[in-house]
Amino acid sequence: MVWSLINAFKPHGEIRISPWALPSQIAWSNFVEAWRGSMGLYLLNTVVVTAIAVVVIVVLSAPAAYAFARLQFRGSVVLMGFIMSGLLIPVHAVLVPLYQFNPGSLLLKRLAAASSPLLWFSDRFGDWVAVLGPYIAFGLPLTVVMLRAYFLGIPRELSDAAVMDGCGHLRILRSVFMPVAAPAVATVAIFQAAWIWNELVLAMVFIDKPLQKTLTVGLMSFQGEHSTDWGVVMAGVFMAVVPVLLLYFAFQKHIIKGLTAGAVK
Repeated sequence: MVWSLINAFKPHGEIRISPWALPSQIAWSNFVEAWRGSMGLYLLNTVVVTAIAVVVIVVLSAPAAYAFARLQFRGSVVLMGFIMSGLLIPVHAVLVPLYQFNPGSLLLKRLAAASSPLLWFSDRFGDWVAVLGPYIAFGLPLTVVMLRAYFLGIPRELSDAAVMDGCGHLRILRSVFMPVAAPAVATVAIFQAAWIWNELVLAMVFIDKPLQKTLTVGLMSFQGEHSTDWGVVMAGVFMAVVPVLLLYFAFQKHIIKGLTAGAVK
């Protein structure tokens, strides 16, 4: 971080001459050029994609984690093992089939062929639909495992009291478990947000349109075919990292609580 920030202020060409030295003069123009290079658009796209993916991951994972932690049903061990097996699948191993048979993009293309509004939506946001599916799918296993572990530590008396008040399972999850498990939810949200924010391979494969590019793909466009202004690249990198750092520091206390919950009885 320090090295990238130092080089972000160096004039063009100085990084190659003295990559470890302090800048001879402050080149604010690197940040100006990075912003003119659509950094604002890339930041906005990444915020939207990350927010949608994280919200959907938490919304889908919380009921599953509650079911595995509190409900007794046949085949729960097998299903939990199936979900955990998702942690063992590398992203690169499924790139080709995901690219060829992506359910989100294929369904959207079929619907867009019969509707003009959906055709506009497909042209404007189709690449996001294609990449959000894999993001959510790969984020579910870890989130379910972590939330289930936290739900198991919640006293059963709380849910029993809610049942006596006439609450169903969804009401118990929404009104009892989710507020109590706020540190765990913050932890998994930060983990998934950091991963999606920095993810490159899936974004590079599924996002082609310039208006839909996220930060990692957009930063690659700062590198020219024959030459690269590394000062502008470093400025863009620093601008991309700052939001994640601020998010972590804002929720640092909750993340530590979520990671250490249940470690000491």
